[in-house]
Amino acid sequence: MTTQAYVVESAGKEAILKEIELQELGDNDVEVGIEYCGICASDVDVIDGKYGPLTVFPLVAGHEGVGVVKQIGKNVTAVSVGDHVGVGVTRFSCGYCDICSSGRDNICPDKQSMFLRGAGTGPFGAIVRLNEQYAFPLPSNIDMSTAGPLMCAGISVFAPFLENNINSTHRVGVVGIGGLGHLALQFSRAMGCHTTAISRSSAKKEEAMKFGANSYIDSSCPESVKAAAASCDYILVTAGGPSVDYTQLLSVLAPNGTILLAGNTGMTIGPLPMYDLILGQKGIRGSASGSRIALRKMLKFAALHDIKPQCEIFPVSEINNAFKKVREGTARYRCVVKW
Repeated sequence: MTTQAYVVESAGKEAILKEIELQELGDNDVEVGIEYCGICASDVDVIDGKYGPLTVFPLVAGHEGVGVVKQIGKNVTAVSVGDHVGVGVTRFSCGYCDICSSGRDNICPDKQSMFLRGAGTGPFGAIVRLNEQYAFPLPSNIDMSTAGPLMCAGISVFAPFLENNINSTHRVGVVGIGGLGHLALQFSRAMGCHTTAISRSSAKKEEAMKFGANSYIDSSCPESVKAAAASCDYILVTAGGPSVDYTQLLSVLAPNGTILLAGNTGMTIGPLPMYDLILGQKGIRGSASGSRIALRKMLKFAALHDIKPQCEIFPVSEINNAFKKVREGTARYRCVVKW
């Protein structure tokens, strides 16, 4: 069976609409007709060849898809034909190793991503086939047109709250008010945490407060940073690049606090002041998206608290224009293509 898809033939090339052959529908697989797909910065990085050997061209990227189940394999019980579902970063995990058995399938050694290493076709294709465990039923009150970014950006910032038992007694900082950060502010607010937005200028202060921030740090202003010393128990880093000053963040972090790296920050983070880490018993920890159970909880929580990505929606025929906007960092706050 074939389907239409936006294919990138080699690194840095534009996506071209082509007819491609779908992988066989397995007994435990579902076929999803994609209606909308969010565009993550990592999609663009992969298309541009920044993931090196992880990327196999030609490539059909995308990992923030939502759509309708069209077919199911003979052993499928998790979803039915006609269900509205979301698909995210992962298409398969073994389900048997110690890591999967502990509920952390997102770091399974045999995990298959949606499209890296030639694993398959992502939802920049009109149809996706994947294991039933990774087609997540959407709550009925979630808007399909803006649900896609929850499947990556949403779970990337929600999962650290679960993994670290963050609750309403904690003070949470969010670095970067972008595709991930604007959702992190909403989740943190809904969990009752005192939430501080941290950005490299004051340009996004008004929007950050609307998304749920209680306070704001302009990291380019030494006085603003000094006034916030030791004011956060956790700092969720959703931004990357040289603008993120980890020595500065450690000064904002309270003793026994943790800096959580959500999403791909795209660079090394040293050098770090070891005395501050040791004497303050501070930590830095990575967070690799989220498990199946975390993703299910995130969708329910988002539906309950009316947490919505702020999206710019493009017809899929304009996908290359949407990629350009993501590259330039001008999306407010997530680009989505509509099939």
